[in-house]
Amino acid sequence: MRFLHTRLLQHRLIRVFGVIGSLTVGLVHSLVGHPISLSTAVADIYPDHLQVELRILVEDLVLYHQLKADGEQTVSREDLMTASELHRSFLKQYFRVFLKDGEPLPGEITEVDLSEIPETGVRLDQVMEVGVYYYFHLPMEQQPDYLTFTQQFGGSDAPVPSVMDLILLQKGARLDFPVQIGPRSPHSIALDWENPPRNDRTYWKERREWMKQRREALLGVTSYSATYAYLYLEPREIRFEILVPLLTLETWLPLQREEADYLSVAEQDAMEKALPGFLQEVCHTHIDGMEITAQLDRLDFFTLDIRDFAKKQERKKVGVANARVGMILSFPTKGNFQSASLEWSFFNEVTPLLNTMTYVFDQPGERFFFTDNERTWQWQSPKHASGPQVSSWLSLPPVPSMPTMPLSLLFLLAAFSGGAFALKRNWKIAVPLLVLGGWFGWWNPVWQQMVIPHPTKEAPLPTPPEQNKIAEVLLRNIYRSFDYLQDADVYSALSRSADGDYLEKLYLQIKKGLILTEQGGAHSRVRNVQWLESEPTSHPMRAQSFSLSVKWEITGTVEHWGHIHTRRNAYRAELEVKAVDDEWKLVDLEVLDEDQVESSTQLRGSA
Repeated sequence: MRFLHTRLLQHRLIRVFGVIGSLTVGLVHSLVGHPISLSTAVADIYPDHLQVELRILVEDLVLYHQLKADGEQTVSREDLMTASELHRSFLKQYFRVFLKDGEPLPGEITEVDLSEIPETGVRLDQVMEVGVYYYFHLPMEQQPDYLTFTQQFGGSDAPVPSVMDLILLQKGARLDFPVQIGPRSPHSIALDWENPPRNDRTYWKERREWMKQRREALLGVTSYSATYAYLYLEPREIRFEILVPLLTLETWLPLQREEADYLSVAEQDAMEKALPGFLQEVCHTHIDGMEITAQLDRLDFFTLDIRDFAKKQERKKVGVANARVGMILSFPTKGNFQSASLEWSFFNEVTPLLNTMTYVFDQPGERFFFTDNERTWQWQSPKHASGPQVSSWLSLPPVPSMPTMPLSLLFLLAAFSGGAFALKRNWKIAVPLLVLGGWFGWWNPVWQQMVIPHPTKEAPLPTPPEQNKIAEVLLRNIYRSFDYLQDADVYSALSRSADGDYLEKLYLQIKKGLILTEQGGAHSRVRNVQWLESEPTSHPMRAQSFSLSVKWEITGTVEHWGHIHTRRNAYRAELEVKAVDDEWKLVDLEVLDEDQVESSTQLRGSA
């Protein structure tokens, strides 16, 4: 039996003692949005070496190595095996142990256990259930007095937090209560080699009571204490997202609770009613010099078994000590803006600063710390820049012109016909008719410039390549219409590509496809429209209309909590195009199939 499996048995004994809840984190979730990396470490300290065993979730391999799922929403075993090998250097770089003088302990990964990964790969909804085990061996020249454990998964400026459950043993006996360490919260331990710990309840009686008092005094944030904020400047809005421990939030906005250890659904609803007023007092945003009132778009209460903070949560009673609150504030914009600022003015002993990642449009993220001395973050558009613009419109091939004939020709024909008829009866009438018809039909410049549709000829039929081009341009322009900020502007832009009778249906159809319900109704941004193929479905009834069976793919993104969620969908549809007022317009679009080809979640880059 492997070392970690043995220690996990001891871990079960810890749960029997009632000291902690389950430290395993294999719970079903969706990878559409997951802002925290979770791992577990068991470290056994000996006089001459340290043995550390890490359980890294498959979710981390997918996240940090940007693995992509196939159409079945499955990440292959081969990709995971490759990523697990790459993850060796990642762990050696970002998981480190220091002696008391700050010297890092060198170590090597002696083994990687992939037995939990099935041959068929891992589905995205199972990445929190499957782990990879890494075995570290760190030799020491002498027995240490102190050791400090750190992990900075993703680097010190990673835009998302990572949390590791750390279980410490000394020669196989549990050394202390399990702790959680993060990129900015290392854990140091003092070692007593003369009175080492024992695995019995007597040893923990006094220490358990002391830890309980300490946990209550520190508001339970010793193991889950970090507050993270994300500030987005986007074309449609400025968005401020805050992820905060519940106990910390209660220092911002006190709330009476009936139960000391739980927050009921009714109390969560009361907090949701009180929170907007508090946030409007402490958070002020100006866009082009005008103050915009904060709107609380989302408020979710998360328990430890919830990893997808972007997914809307159903309200249920939560534990106060380990719950987190996710809030999303939005400040809508009405168009391109040149300047913006956000002020955060609330600080206390629990929240002396607000650690914030700022994302300005598509630029790399930058870290900003709101403090009592620096309460305002400001942004000014670069000189001569006008903000994000709607992509330029693609030009359509012209509608084939109907064959025409000059109106003067009709006068000539009428004059000669009338003159020929009159010659048979009276030449005095025929001569004036011929002269008058010749003058109107041949010499008069006004009539020479006027044309009429040809009575027997039709406009040329668009060739299949021309039909394909027309349909592709129309579809790309339709998606570009949704780059506008206001619905009225989107609707107006759509009228360039769709006929009035079909316009409203198309608007609702495309808008619904861009909203991700699993992201709490977030509006995805179309990054790419890839045209695949088309073929005629029937012979056109007239030259200025045609029907096609088409295939295309849309790549869209949604950003929350420092992550970019990318989804690529494939569509198959039948569409009909007609010439309306000498312009090509889409008059019908029936989607026959819609498939999710690929989905991925990756960290937003930082400068």
